[in-house]
Amino acid sequence: MRLLDRFNEYLNQECASMPHGSFISFEHLEAATLRASIYAFARKYNMKDQIPVEDLENLANRIEEQGNEFLKRTETLMRNKEE
Repeated sequence: MRLLDRFNEYLNQECASMPHGSFISFEHLEAATLRASIYAFARKYNMKDQIPVEDLENLANRIEEQGNEFLKRTETLMRNKEE
C-alpha cells in the first residue's frame, strides 16, 4: 500500500504544481506516470542510486517533448475554437 501512496503523492504534487491543475495532454500524463513509478519504487526499496532508470527517464522526457510539440501544433486551432 505504501508504494501506491508514494505513486499518488508524486502525481498529486505534479498536478498541483500545474497552473490548470491537471495534465493537458496524454503524453504529459504518460511522462508523469513513468516518473511517479520510478519515484515510488526508488523510495520503497531505498535504491534511488541503484535502480537503472536512465532509459525510463529518457523515455519520459521524450514523451513529454512529444506532448509539447503536439500542443505547439494545435495551439492555433485551440485558440480559434475559443473565439
